[in-house]
Amino acid sequence: MISDAAYKALEKAVGPENVSRESAVMDGYAWQPLWNEDPEMWVNRPIAVVLPGSTEEVQAVVRACNEHGLKFKALSTGWGALAGPRCEGVVQIDLRRMDRILEIDDKNMYMVVEPHACGGQIIAEIMRMGLHTHIISSGAASSPLASATSCAGCACDGIVMGWSSRNVLGVEWVLPNGELLKLGTLGSNNDWFCGDGPGPSLRGIMRGRLGAMGGNGVFTKCALKLYHWSGPPVPVPEGMLMDTRLPLPETAKVYLLFFPDRKSLADATHAITLEGIGYNAFKPGMGSLLIVTIPQLLSKTSWMKSKGIKRMLADLNFMFLEILMANTKEELEFQEMVVRKEVSDNGGFLLDLDHMGMSEMIFWTFILGSVYPIFFRVAGMFITAYGQDEAHHAMVAASADGEEIKKKWIEKGGCIDDGADSGIHFLCEESLLSHYEEPWEFDHRNRKHAESIWPMEMEFTTMQIERCMESGFPNPHIRKFFSPLQGNYTVWQKKIAQAIDPSSAADTTLYTDEEEIDLSDIDPKLVEKLLSLYSRMAWKETGPPE
Repeated sequence: MISDAAYKALEKAVGPENVSRESAVMDGYAWQPLWNEDPEMWVNRPIAVVLPGSTEEVQAVVRACNEHGLKFKALSTGWGALAGPRCEGVVQIDLRRMDRILEIDDKNMYMVVEPHACGGQIIAEIMRMGLHTHIISSGAASSPLASATSCAGCACDGIVMGWSSRNVLGVEWVLPNGELLKLGTLGSNNDWFCGDGPGPSLRGIMRGRLGAMGGNGVFTKCALKLYHWSGPPVPVPEGMLMDTRLPLPETAKVYLLFFPDRKSLADATHAITLEGIGYNAFKPGMGSLLIVTIPQLLSKTSWMKSKGIKRMLADLNFMFLEILMANTKEELEFQEMVVRKEVSDNGGFLLDLDHMGMSEMIFWTFILGSVYPIFFRVAGMFITAYGQDEAHHAMVAASADGEEIKKKWIEKGGCIDDGADSGIHFLCEESLLSHYEEPWEFDHRNRKHAESIWPMEMEFTTMQIERCMESGFPNPHIRKFFSPLQGNYTVWQKKIAQAIDPSSAADTTLYTDEEEIDLSDIDPKLVEKLLSLYSRMAWKETGPPE
């Protein structure tokens, strides 16, 4: 319960019409199924919800929370349990009123947006100017500001546009104590074009690699990089309903590339991107795609038990989607020539999707960010392992181990059978980096699936540490167990949080909190491996867990 005095302070901050503590409203914010390990799919109910409309109102809300001993958690477009309260006594700050595109600088190629300006809204404006921007794989309904400042995020457009963390420029940041901090050039001369100066950069403290998940304050404005778009300024569909068509630009092409094994896939796609070719590049997981698009059909048939289906999925395991985009027809011809040569030299073959009538649909759903949300649908829950960014060949090699882990848990009945395909890959920044993650689908109503989530996370994370990669999602139990193997990074996170949040007003559950480890459900062989890692890698002053 929130006290009347605290509630009146929130009303004063945003106006009575923009705050609520009604039970039905609170329940609406507490039902967060995506990425929720609780079979009931609820998070903690907030004690109140506020909807500020400006930076000044956000500051007033945060100060009220500090004054009355409340915690807060900011929510923009919101994707799942990560955006909801993770502990009791939290005020949910819903930023949906702050949905404006404040500035588009087409000359210097950046834009300034508020938290609830969604990707689709932004693309519709900037495409008119021959520009595009990075939209993470949660799709066009998500907030680019949130992805850039507060959470991990990548997509197949990263080959040209990079990841969210590398696209953020000037930032307006309300600290957990209510003070306003302006980063980059915004902090010196009110220009947004740079996020790292003059002076020392705070981008690493602001978000690190994964972001603080709302645990270090509220970001009310930020500038993001824009990129060249050579397609039509206003895509105009033709026809109606099922006959709708949105023609492919003359300088675009969509291919599916097929390879006999991991090495040939890695060699060919790496070589293609080193030539600066590819506008979107993506290795899909076909089994996962089937699970999320036709879950009811698969659950009522024996498709995934069929040896023929298994062989077909295995043959598609090393498939790669390549979307080309050029400025001229001549440039497109050169790109096609390079792609065909590299695929052939590495023992693969390609399909021109124009010949199958699929190129238009695939091109526009990826370009506009509308294809990804099918993976986030509630009909089948999923957790993702790895989520790593490393050299392309290293990530493709890691997928072999990830596939074996998932295959073992499918056989044990710990998750839905998707054929144990070898995950998904995104190439980033002309092959400088490659992103790999291994999603697995589960039925939250299946007790065995729910009980397997934690052991599977442990097994995947252990493999990451063995490969000298960082641990995965910011779960408190993962942080507690694996931080000592990674330089005790939580020590520094807590010091940062204490410096900017002396009253502990922010909900830091996904940022600094730790939970004790229960190894009783973990395979004894894995426990033995973990203890061996501790003896070899942990800091001397940190002993193995009891």
